[in-house]
Order: sequence, then structure tokens, then C-alpha cells
Amino acid sequence: MNLTAKSNTKLLIHKKMKPIISLENSIDIILTPQFYTFIREELDVKFSYQAKQIAGSLFDDYLDQNKEYQYHVYKCDNLWCFFAYNIEEIDLFLKSVGIEKHRVSKIYFIQQVVDKLDNPILLDEYTIIQNIDGVATLVPIQIMDSNIEYNSLNINTLKLKGGVTMGSSLNSYVSLKETILLSSIFCLLGGISIFEAERIKHSIANDNAKLIELLDENPSYNSSLARESILEKYAPIDKIERKKRQAVKDISKFLSNKSQLKMLTIDKNKIQANIKTTNRTTSQQIKENAINKKFKVIGSSLDLKVEKTL
Repeated sequence: MNLTAKSNTKLLIHKKMKPIISLENSIDIILTPQFYTFIREELDVKFSYQAKQIAGSLFDDYLDQNKEYQYHVYKCDNLWCFFAYNIEEIDLFLKSVGIEKHRVSKIYFIQQVVDKLDNPILLDEYTIIQNIDGVATLVPIQIMDSNIEYNSLNINTLKLKGGVTMGSSLNSYVSLKETILLSSIFCLLGGISIFEAERIKHSIANDNAKLIELLDENPSYNSSLARESILEKYAPIDKIERKKRQAVKDISKFLSNKSQLKMLTIDKNKIQANIKTTNRTTSQQIKENAINKKFKVIGSSLDLKVEKTL
């Protein structure tokens, strides 16, 4: 198969497809059910991110527990449509047919155009795909009527919305945009910490200079007890700033491609972070590490809040 058309040509991906001989531009791919698991649920939530947070638990009885899955969710009529897929398996298959992942602009699911499958579509010599009770379903061709006529599907005319990117799927919850944002936040916090440290350093140096001047003018103050009393006024400020910097550093070590910082709050006496994880193993590891670092951990399952009093 030779694809040299304009960017964002669409390509239907299935297990028996022919290898791509030449691919010079970006494409959008549409996955058949061979590459995803689909369910519909009625949930009392308003936003897709809320539905996505519980997607893993909905698929517990349908997926291989030894594999890691990504999820895509959108509202379909009065229900929520959930897709579970393993991006690493998709990536390996794409490589086997000559498609490099950087050529893939968006990933879509054939379920998103299920209304175009009311009549059976011939997928390969063994399988057809058809709308059965509102679900894009693979059916062995041998059970079909031998006289049935199959339709063709011009996928490049399909209007698709809400696809996922290869990069964000490979990084699970942390996309490139979010990674840049997190990096900026930590750079900003680091800059603030350095600025505060320098300010405090100069403040203490100025106070030391004033102390020496006072001692010259008032020899009666020239005792270790008097000096310590004056310096103790400023020591706690430096101590708290050091604790803030260390706490931010510790929190940054809790984050990975399987955990996402949702909120970070720093005030005078406390630092708090809300962390979203992709699986229970990662959540438990973060919980144990946070406790070892003297953080208080609130929450369970995939949503954690860690906090420390400064």
C-alpha cells in the first residue's frame, strides 16, 4: 500500500491489513475492535475527566490484569462511551506494517462512526464489521449469508472528533503540554526559593553588620547570649524556606509517567500536593515514599493528597 496523499489521510487499522510500502506524510488511524475494548455506562457525572478517573475500575472484568491500559471517554447520547487500549501493542503493530508512530497524528475508534456500519463492511477475507445493537462488532464471514452484499466504507470522508494523540497515550496521564507546565512550575518554585534564600542571606549579612556596629558602640552587648538572641529572630525564616525547598524536591520525585500532579499549594506553614496515579501499584509506592519522607497521606486508590507541616 502506497500512501503519499496529503497530511491527515485516514487509515483503517486491522490485523490482516497490507503493509505500508511508502508513507511520506502524517495520517490519522481508525482502530477496529481488534485493538480496543468498548463498554457503555450510565454514570452520574458531568465531565469526561471525571468519567475517565473511574474507567479502570469499569474494565476490571474485561482486561488482562498483567497489561497496562490507556482510556478514552466521551459522552454518547445519555451514556458514557469508554475505550480501553494498550498503546504499546498498537505501536508494535504499526511498526510491523511500516507505520512509524511519529507519522500518526490522531487515533480514532471505528465505534465513533458506528452509524456508518448498519450494512456489513468487509474487513478482510475472514471478517466483516457491522453495527450490532449500536456497537461496532467483528463477525466471522463464514456465519454470514453467502448471498449478502457488502458495502464499502470511504473513511476519508468520515468526520471524526475527539481523537487521542500517540504521544499523550504513550505518556498516559502526562502529555507533552503537561510536562512542560510541570517543568515550568518547578523551575518557578526553584527560582523563588533561590531568590528567597539570597534575600535572607543578604538580610542576615546586613543584620550581622549592624550587630558588629552595635557591639562596637555598646560593649555591654558583646556576649554570646545577646548575639544568639538577636540571630534567633531570623534563623526560623531560613529554616522554613529550606523545608519548603526540600518538600518540593521530595514531591517532584513522586511524579512519573504513571502519576500526575493535579494541584500544588504552598503557604506559610504547610505544603500540599494532589497526585493522580494510573494504577494501584504506583499509588501504593507513592504512599510509602511519602510516609518515609514524613508526609501525611490522605486518600486511597488512585487519588492521593500528601501534605507536610513546615
